[in-house]
Parts: sequence; structure tokens; C-alpha cells
Amino acid sequence: MIRTLPCCLNHYLHASTTQRILVFKPNRRMSSATVMPPPPQNNVTTEHQGLVDRLSRLDTALLCDADKTLLLHHEHHNTADSNSSYNGLRLMTGLKPLNHACDPVVMVGFAHTVQFTTPNDFLPVLRGLAEAQRGQVLVVNTLDSTRAVAGGLFGQEALQKGLGGIVVDGPTRDVASLANPPDSSSTINNNNNNMIRVFAKSVTPYSGTIQSPGETQCSVQCGGVTVHQNDIVVGDADGIVVGSIHTFSQLVQVAEDIQKVETALVKGMENGTSLPSMTNLEQHLKLRLSDKESNLSFLLDPLSKK
Repeated sequence: MIRTLPCCLNHYLHASTTQRILVFKPNRRMSSATVMPPPPQNNVTTEHQGLVDRLSRLDTALLCDADKTLLLHHEHHNTADSNSSYNGLRLMTGLKPLNHACDPVVMVGFAHTVQFTTPNDFLPVLRGLAEAQRGQVLVVNTLDSTRAVAGGLFGQEALQKGLGGIVVDGPTRDVASLANPPDSSSTINNNNNNMIRVFAKSVTPYSGTIQSPGETQCSVQCGGVTVHQNDIVVGDADGIVVGSIHTFSQLVQVAEDIQKVETALVKGMENGTSLPSMTNLEQHLKLRLSDKESNLSFLLDPLSKK
């Protein structure tokens, strides 16, 4: 059975596990303009927590490959059914991992959103920290602040509360203490790792004021995309993706299938098989050089093996 390379997967035909054919085409862009309405604040259930647990075992690259697969599939089928439609992930830009650039642990959790109403005033972040529940990811719009609105103390508080991470569209500080927090007796965050994951736009040692309460649990702009309260946020060294519970529920199985494909490829290379030899590269190149339609595929079937 033919399987495509997971690095560029774009098309997923729904069938039985051993009949799925994964096809890719290059230069597909992730959807960032279309977002679903804010979900109700009480819609997080045990089932949804199970979804978060599954996502914690998938990196953002896998999720993006699965996103391209589903976008092309739904475009091809052109369905108007709202239950089966796929809105796509939202990819944040301009934010960097502040204290975990080479850390393989994935940050994942439900968004607890924070909106500044005055730039350079970090009272809304402290308010959000007080409100946020275990496993949530604090997502902050700072109104283009230029002074630090979070740092070591806030990171330690988030760690003690067991938050999933902090995402700040603005400056932070205390990079060293965020990367090396004091020892704690609590079992810290939902990643079971003694460090809070922090993403930020920039770093500055100069902090802001603490007077304006701002707003929380509302839709915010962060990293160039809209984030709703209780959206799911996933981040790692490659970046951050955001989507509704519905979107990630559609996405997760495809991403897990791609992960199996990649694992099979790596195992083959470790056993001495070259990557090109596990693909139809020769035929694909020949067809593309002739300007004929083709898809790069590989000749393994990891999904049918136990």
C-alpha cells in the first residue's frame, strides 16, 4: 500500500484504517482568518481533557501536517455540513519560546485569555493568574506593550498552580529564573515537568505599572490570530497553534496516523534503508520534470501493523 511522506501531507481520504491514502501537495497555507465563535466557558469535560492528553504526545509539526491534510480533504469534498466542516488551525507568529527552545515537552491546555486595556500595565496578567485553573494556558494581549508584563514571580505562581503555560504577545523578563525555577514540592503542571513554558514577543528588564485591571475570559488577538476562552493552545520549540475543541477533535487521529508513518520511516533509516528508497521519488521526479501531476509517496504501511 502506498503512503505519502508525512512532512507535507495534505489529503486524507476517510476509509478503513488499512485503506487510507495520504496524499500531499505543496504550498498549502494554514487557515488563520476563519475562526469558530467562542465556545461556552463551561464546555470543558473529562472527554475534552482526554483530547488534551492525546495532543500532549503530538508536536506542532505533526498537527500542522494533519491540518493541511484535512483542509485539502474538505476543500475537495466541498461539504456544507457544519458538523463535518473543518475550520483549520490558527498559527501564531512573532512569538518565541522564552525558556525552552530545545525542550521536547509540548505545552498544551485550554486558553484562559487576558486583554490589556492600558499598555505596559501588567495587573491583567496577575488577575488572569488568580483566575486560571490547573492545566490552562494563559494567553495575553498586551496592546503592543514595550515593558515587561510577566517574569519570574509570575512564572513561579503559574508553576505552583499547575498551569499549562503562558503566552504573551509582548515583553517578559527574568529569563534565567524562568528557565531554572526554584525546586517545588508540588507536582507542577500538566506536562509533569518542573518548568512553566513561556512564549513571548521580546525581553526587557524594565517592568510596567500595575493599575489597570483589563479584561479576562474574552476573545483576544495574540500572535496575529484570534484566541477564544477555552480554545486549545499547543506550543513547542517550533511555534504555537490554536484551535477550537471541535477542530482538534477532528485533527487528532490524523496527526496520530502521521506520527506512525514518521516512526516507520525513522525505523527504516535506522535499519540502513535510505529515505528515497522508501518513496516513489524516482517516478515522482520523472513525472514532475515532464510537468505531469504526481504525489511523492512512500511504500510502507505502518498503520496496518500491530
